[in-house]
Parts: sequence; C-alpha cells; structure tokens
Amino acid sequence: IAGAAYKQWDAHLFQDYLKRFQLPTDKEIKSLSKGMKMKLQIATALSHGAKLLIMDEATTGLDPVVRNEILDIFREDLQDATNSILMSSHITSDLEKIADCVTFIDKGKILLSGVKDEILENHGLIKCRKEELSEIAKEDYISARISDFGAEAMVSDREACHKKYPSLLIEKTTLEEIMLFYVNREKKEWN
Repeated sequence: IAGAAYKQWDAHLFQDYLKRFQLPTDKEIKSLSKGMKMKLQIATALSHGAKLLIMDEATTGLDPVVRNEILDIFREDLQDATNSILMSSHITSDLEKIADCVTFIDKGKILLSGVKDEILENHGLIKCRKEELSEIAKEDYISARISDFGAEAMVSDREACHKKYPSLLIEKTTLEEIMLFYVNREKKEWN
C-alpha cells in the first residue's frame, strides 16, 4: 500500500528492511509495539529514495537496543553523501552518535548552532571550589551549577579560559551538559 504513494518505491528494499527489523508481515499496524511501529515508519521512509528525512523524536521511548539499531540504519543511509536527516531529539547521546551539526532551541530561541565536533571541542566544564568561581569573570562562563561540594561552570572557549585561568581544571563536556548549562544561562548561577 505504501508503494502506491511514492514514485520511486523500492519494494525489494522495503522487504529487506522488514526482514532486518524482524517485523511481522501478517499483523495489523495497530497491534505492533511502539518500537516496531517506529521501525516500520523508518523502513517506509528509507524505501522510496528520499534524500532528506525529517524525524521528530524518532528514538524517544524506545529501548536502547532498538535505538542503536535505528541509529545504525540512519548512519548507513548517511553514507550516501547526498542523503540528509533532520532530526529533533531530546536524547543528546543519540545526537552525539549521529549528528554532524546541532542546533539547541529553547522556548523558540536558538541558543547554540554549529558543527557538533567543534561545539564539543570548544566547550568545557570548569570544576572548582565555590570560592574559586568568584575569581572567574561572569562573562567567561555561560552558567554555573553550585552545590555543597563545589561549582561547575560551562565555558564556550575552553582554550582561552585555560590560558586565562591556568590553575583551574577545564574538562571536556557532553552535548547534554552543554544544553543544560545554556538553558540555565539566564540564572547564571543555579543549583
């Protein structure tokens, strides 16, 4: 049925995906699990030669095994340099595995956008005592999380901060941490 909707439908490729995803062909769609429905949607999307897939929370709510399987399929599709995937996701670990570029949007505003590897390379997390945080110029960090055990401050230029504050340890960070600190940027210091 799906093939009738697409000019470039590849029935053999679709059947290959059904086998690869171990999807039953004798069941109604409504009886499939959430993971199976997502696999079916992806099999359909990839079987008509689309050069751009737009995926909204494609892996949300799926178990880690199914998520990795889907991400592997996406990586394979992206091996063809003419294919692209625009994917919204709150699962930043998935983005770290598959994305070339990321854009963080909060309350309708773009907070950060760029090449994922450059964002990860440039940003860093200063871990210090609370009293050391007061020695760091507020404009040098995005925001700081303060706890009973000390402080952590996210910086967007790890190299410049390392030169300016050579005694402080500035660690590499993750997309999830970067997103968390950017979302709390208006508070500047938070718990």
